[in-house]
Amino acid sequence: MADAPDPEVERLAAYRKAVDRLPVLTRVIFLLVRLDALSYDEIARRLSIDAQAVESCLVEALGMIRIMLDGELPRRRDDPRIALAEADLHRRHRAYCEEALWALGIAGPIPWPGDSDDDQTLMRMIVAAMPPRVHATFILHGVDRLSYARIAERMGTFQWIVRYRMLRAIRHIARAPDQFEQWLRDRASAPATIN
Repeated sequence: MADAPDPEVERLAAYRKAVDRLPVLTRVIFLLVRLDALSYDEIARRLSIDAQAVESCLVEALGMIRIMLDGELPRRRDDPRIALAEADLHRRHRAYCEEALWALGIAGPIPWPGDSDDDQTLMRMIVAAMPPRVHATFILHGVDRLSYARIAERMGTFQWIVRYRMLRAIRHIARAPDQFEQWLRDRASAPATIN
């Protein structure tokens, strides 16, 4: 006879899934309050946003988690404090990305989208800046899901060259600036400095 599922384990899994589905800023602030036990004022200082925006994000997180645990689809709160904080943080993250890409020799304007994912735009820029053969190899492996042997056959080269190109692609991606969520976490993990 099979063991019955543990309701506590199922509740914890549902809770974690709900937290993972929160909007990025809301999730980061929720975790800073709940896991790191930071005060609203401390989070506000570290992220350089208004403490009321921090409080609004926590209220949004709790409401959305409750709704998701009830099996419903959550909607974001129409809160101008959250919108203002997010817009400012995205602006600063974009400036950080542009500076980091410039330092990597990836110049040119970044086509930041108005309403889509900055992280996808950043990754497209990084991948597009790969040397042509590295780029082609990366696409054949990562998008077309071809094995190294099939890529070598298609490109008329050796498998060790395909491995070398994939290693170059991985190194290229590893040098990329932090995505928005990681950038937020890094800013929040270090105490704010006074300039």
